[in-house]
Amino acid sequence: MIPVKPLLLLACVLAVLPSSARAAEPFWFNTLIANWTDYGTPEYLDFVGEAKPQVAQVGFYGVTFYSVAHTKFGKGYPAHFPVEGTKECVEFFRKLNQEVHARGSKVVGHFNTTFILGDPEKRAGFFDWYHNGWDSKALGPKPTANPAEMLAVNAEGKLITTSSYKIGGWPEYHGCLNNPLWRACLKAMMTDAIARGVDGLIANYYYRRDCMCSHCVGGFRAWLGTNYTAAQLKDQFAIADLKAHAFKEIPSWHNPKETSPYKLAALKWTQLSLKDAFDDVFIAHGRKLKPDLMVAQWNHLGGFNQISGDERCLLPGDVWGRDESYLWYSTGNAASQTDLANGDLGDGTLQLRYIRGAFGPKPFVLGKYEQTRTRATIAEGIANGGAGLGFYANFKNPAGREAMTTYFGFAAKHRDLYVGAQPAAELLLLYPRSAVQRGDVEPVARFKAIGKQLAREGYVFDVVPDDIVTEAQIASRRAVVKCDSETGAPLKSLAVLTLPADDQVARWRKELASVTRREGAPTVVACVLSQPKRRLVHLVNYNREEPPPNAKMGRGPHEEKPLVVENLTIRLALQPGERVKSIRLLSPDAAVSTGSAGLVQRNGETAFIVPRMLIYTVAVAELE
Repeated sequence: MIPVKPLLLLACVLAVLPSSARAAEPFWFNTLIANWTDYGTPEYLDFVGEAKPQVAQVGFYGVTFYSVAHTKFGKGYPAHFPVEGTKECVEFFRKLNQEVHARGSKVVGHFNTTFILGDPEKRAGFFDWYHNGWDSKALGPKPTANPAEMLAVNAEGKLITTSSYKIGGWPEYHGCLNNPLWRACLKAMMTDAIARGVDGLIANYYYRRDCMCSHCVGGFRAWLGTNYTAAQLKDQFAIADLKAHAFKEIPSWHNPKETSPYKLAALKWTQLSLKDAFDDVFIAHGRKLKPDLMVAQWNHLGGFNQISGDERCLLPGDVWGRDESYLWYSTGNAASQTDLANGDLGDGTLQLRYIRGAFGPKPFVLGKYEQTRTRATIAEGIANGGAGLGFYANFKNPAGREAMTTYFGFAAKHRDLYVGAQPAAELLLLYPRSAVQRGDVEPVARFKAIGKQLAREGYVFDVVPDDIVTEAQIASRRAVVKCDSETGAPLKSLAVLTLPADDQVARWRKELASVTRREGAPTVVACVLSQPKRRLVHLVNYNREEPPPNAKMGRGPHEEKPLVVENLTIRLALQPGERVKSIRLLSPDAAVSTGSAGLVQRNGETAFIVPRMLIYTVAVAELE
């Protein structure tokens, strides 16, 4: 139990700021576009010049590039190369990077790390390039004459194959990130990518496919020997002799209902080994070549799919995101559809606040598969201290292009309101990462239910993982919510372990009277960030004319169809001795309330009304 001053405690969990010893990366951003298609069209560069995103995540490097650039299949998924031929594609991306730079944006390329397209027996795709197209002047010597020596294998020693896409009619093979030969191959590819002028690289297909090669078996065996005693190995895993033990499997992601101490240990080692590979290839090698290289991983969170998903779920807090420039977490379709009548806003609020709390003041992006609500997606990203947009930057749709240009322009004009802004809610919701690391995902379900209800009821809250939350973070709050009964409670615990009933919600209103909240308009989610002598209340409205059931996601940005909400009351909690000097409303939307807002100063809070908002409004409260 952490000794702190008296405060309220409800029941749930999430993310904390990383150690202050971790220096922030020099480049901060909150506007980003990501495109896998149409980047070879004239409209793309025109759009970049018009919208001026700080980062353009565009271009393909690594395994994807060398698998299909020299084939006719490069024109399809995933890369959609506009030209054919390795040299032709090299030159295209070199020029594209130059053109994007000329328009004031940085370029981060997609770098496939494991997903191999081709056929080793026919020497097709990647294997054709490796044998016949490897340029030793640009890449250095080949790591090995036989590329099969670098690939993932099963327990029988056979190459692991999948058939997810069947590009070129080929199965997919997989490089092993624990294999030093494969890492050497990736380093050669990275050297070439950096030479083409990228500012950074994001790792794609960053997986371990339950490989049983000697490097994986040896690495897991050594890790077990370092982290467990002989008695623990025997009691927990039935391993009587570690050196002689024959491993039948070393699984990674798996169904949490079928987890076991052994499977959890294998998953934790997998994630630690992947972090080691990332640090070796992207941090040590990449930043040796380019000290300011931006690096990230394309990871997956969905609706908090733990153990069966999320590449970082078992990483210790001091390793989670360490030395990375920004985080990208894909939600897939988990937050792209609404059911407003039942309180489902189709929002990424919990995911965004979890990442923010775990990663600190660095940039982060939700790779949200949202192709319709462009403005809402950008708004929720920047409102929560992260970046918008993520995936599906549909610049060819006139409504999408206008939305991105307008919202990015707003973020640029008012960037002083975003830079350095820190989470400032009086209510802290703890994310139960300790439970996940024990193999228990039930507290995550409680976290999601309570977080959703808190947002719907209008309460402003921050999220911090319970395994890294500090005494100072707890002591600075007026209320703390935890979902894991095994997490040490600061002082007082109110047993709210499931979705609250009406009488419990009424209890919240009494117990949480001293925290910032929004009254009215349940489709509006509020977030509070702070700067010196300033509070920033970000409001995102998800109210809209919903698409028909046969088109739940909508058909594009032209079908966003937001609906106005009116007369929201914001009760902004203040610290002792604080007073609000003025409040002004800002918005990128047309025909909404902006300018000075009237306020009522009460003991411990300031209340003000937002007469009319559409999707995104920022209330800037200047403090005396």
